[in-house]
Amino acid sequence: MSARGGKKKQKVMSRSARAGVLFPVARMLRYLRKDTHHLRIGAGSPVYMAAVIEYLVAEILELAGNAAKEFKRGRITPRHILLAIANDDELHQLLKHVTIAQGGVVPKIHAALIGPSRGKQHAAAVAAASSPSTSPSKVKAAAKIPSKKGAVATSNSIAASKTAPFKGKPKKADSIPDGSGGFMTLSEKKLFLGQKLTVMQGDIVKMNADAIVHPTNSSYHLGGEVGQAIQKAGGKEFQQEVDNLLKTQGSIGTADAAICPGHKFSAKFVIHVNSPSWSDNNSQQNLDKAVKNVLKLADEKQLKSVALPSISSGNAGFPKQTAAQIILASIRDYFSNAKSSSLKQIYFVLYDAESVNVYTTELARLDG
Repeated sequence: MSARGGKKKQKVMSRSARAGVLFPVARMLRYLRKDTHHLRIGAGSPVYMAAVIEYLVAEILELAGNAAKEFKRGRITPRHILLAIANDDELHQLLKHVTIAQGGVVPKIHAALIGPSRGKQHAAAVAAASSPSTSPSKVKAAAKIPSKKGAVATSNSIAASKTAPFKGKPKKADSIPDGSGGFMTLSEKKLFLGQKLTVMQGDIVKMNADAIVHPTNSSYHLGGEVGQAIQKAGGKEFQQEVDNLLKTQGSIGTADAAICPGHKFSAKFVIHVNSPSWSDNNSQQNLDKAVKNVLKLADEKQLKSVALPSISSGNAGFPKQTAAQIILASIRDYFSNAKSSSLKQIYFVLYDAESVNVYTTELARLDG
């Protein structure tokens, strides 16, 4: 009560504040009444509309920030927003008819127009451009950047040029092999001990890592997507290595890991892990144990880089988001408790857009 006996004035709260959103709910309601609908509008309609638009803006800004970071820019431009939308299947489908001012275009250069081979960097760009699984919406073909010779390079060739071996002085003994192989780095985070976690999209067999991880069963079955790709690339020599492993070490238990040499592909070793199934008892604990066993085995072999698929999220039945959360947390906890480790780079090599989005989101949330 005030001195004059009147009621104390209450603080005015906007509809956005009451709804807990940043976008203006009252303005949304005004637009709905004026421009789109002439019937009765429910009180919750502008709230949901503001919340959905706010979510879309946050998603686009996050992806645009990754694009700006990839090109080492400190400010997001319309070009980065265009690339963020074009490289996400769902956003591209939703906003494919939207024109972004000063965003330019997303180039699609056919392999036949690039010209004859001019080295490893060019070969990586041709492979990325001519891959049948790479659609225009998924290709990370970013801005056209003039090279010293006046040529035009896509972002795949840019990534390849950053990671191609230097032809001058030899590499140092402690250098880390970069496994990009022409693929764009979609997301990356460095842990407090210096290990890098990188999300990439492409064929795991083509990664230039020290070892690639093969999710399998107790008898080293090569029937999964990763197993079939490794068997096709490695041929009879790799199949013989798997048969010898089964004879010498026998079957492996759930969440256990075993290693054998690779053949006819970039990775020196293949780490087989008996990935747990979602329907098993203690499935989440077993997945955590499986990831740590893979890293422990890689440390025993003094490996510096490992390429992992999304373990247990295929035929094993794990929800992709749950599997990503467990795998990322297991890797973080392993390096947190390890006194020393030879591993410096962990690649998450994914194939489908859903897995890429899940791992990119969960990696951004991971507390390093």
